[in-house]
Amino acid sequence: MDETLAYRSESVTAEQKQAALEAVLRSNTFARADQLKSFLKYVCEMEIAGHGHELSEYLIGVEALGRPSQYSPGDDSAVRNRAFALRKKLQEFYEREKPDAPIRIELHKGSYCPHFVEGAALEKSDGNGASISQASSPASGPLVPALLHEAIPATREVVIGDERKRSLRSFMAGVIVTAIIAGALYLLTGARRGAGSTQPSVSPILAEAWGPILGPHAEVLICVANPPSFSAHSASEASAPSSPSINGRGARPMPRELLEWYKQRYPAPDEQSHFLTITTNATYWGDSIGAMTALKTLTSAGVVPQIFPEKVVTVPTLRRRNVILFGAPEYSPAVAHFIEKFPLTVKYLDSIISRGDGQTPTALYSGRRDAQNRMTHVYGLITVLPNESSVEHPRRTVIFSGVNSAGAQAAAEFFSSTENLIELRKHLNREGHENFPPAYQVVVSAETDDNILLNFKYETHRLALTER
Repeated sequence: MDETLAYRSESVTAEQKQAALEAVLRSNTFARADQLKSFLKYVCEMEIAGHGHELSEYLIGVEALGRPSQYSPGDDSAVRNRAFALRKKLQEFYEREKPDAPIRIELHKGSYCPHFVEGAALEKSDGNGASISQASSPASGPLVPALLHEAIPATREVVIGDERKRSLRSFMAGVIVTAIIAGALYLLTGARRGAGSTQPSVSPILAEAWGPILGPHAEVLICVANPPSFSAHSASEASAPSSPSINGRGARPMPRELLEWYKQRYPAPDEQSHFLTITTNATYWGDSIGAMTALKTLTSAGVVPQIFPEKVVTVPTLRRRNVILFGAPEYSPAVAHFIEKFPLTVKYLDSIISRGDGQTPTALYSGRRDAQNRMTHVYGLITVLPNESSVEHPRRTVIFSGVNSAGAQAAAEFFSSTENLIELRKHLNREGHENFPPAYQVVVSAETDDNILLNFKYETHRLALTER
């Protein structure tokens, strides 16, 4: 490791650590993130008191997030997901609100013990004697504009000189390879765990709610929708496309409003040309995180699913198997097909819609935005229905949708949580249902920081009659 990055928390005093914590807790960035503030306050105060080594997922869940004493980290990923959201919020705070902070708080991946770092120590050399701040590195910024919602293209190429082009390509290649390796290891670990155990390690309520998806001979397919998205590019006049296509596949000039936004975040020489290409390889962030949550639930039961982007899957291939879908009707033909006979549907970036027979569709649960047009409150929708089955092997389809993809993530986390499923079953019991019905929908209310999920809870449910 570079010696300039080998900084240590021990050189920071307890008073400096407390001041750094207070600065974050009082910030505008964390103004609405109560759970993240509770998380950060708890782990920081434990570290300052010399008990950082005692921090665990269970302690944080119970003492910081208010989970019950019987809380099981294996069945409820709340702490891991809040830790991810906290890292993102801390990055935002130090990049936008307090870039000159003398002491920064870091929460490294794989650990819940915070590190207090002197701000000056975050600078590292670029290899030519120049100093580059990690906080201001282009790689740490957003990859796509908010104007294009939240699509994450598989690649983003910025051609600003051969050196930077190679650097960005290397960075993206590293990200992709890391993701592939991590996914393979995750699946292999789950497969070995499943092969080496005779009983699933999931709780009874999870086994009941997920049904045949967690059972033997599950043959599960996880399918994540692919919204059409734009990928932004920059190039010198000599290498820019000379004849931009308008057929939906080639390059096209970047609109003026988007160009102004783009140049603020990715400065480039005036002589460079900026253009867009359309990609169908994108996924929304919350859909992807939700799929990882579902994958964890499956592997904990010894089930190793297939995972495909929806663009390579047709509706007929989803029959006679267990299916988990992520997406909304606007950009997922499969979700639109399966959800068409249900009482609730999603109008993306707007609301959960009720549609009774012969009635005008009505917005029941609408998303809310703040003054900066960032989503602060959204809703997720869980849809459960039986799939075409054989006599020996029943099949089920579960769909996770949302007003935005953070809503879909909230729906997946809700349905993967023992605590929340127990609550749902209590609501069903009050209506006279001893078990989970064969076809139903659940609305989950969620607080977000745009596309980052902060917390969620049960809102309502609907039963559905379906002939599928």
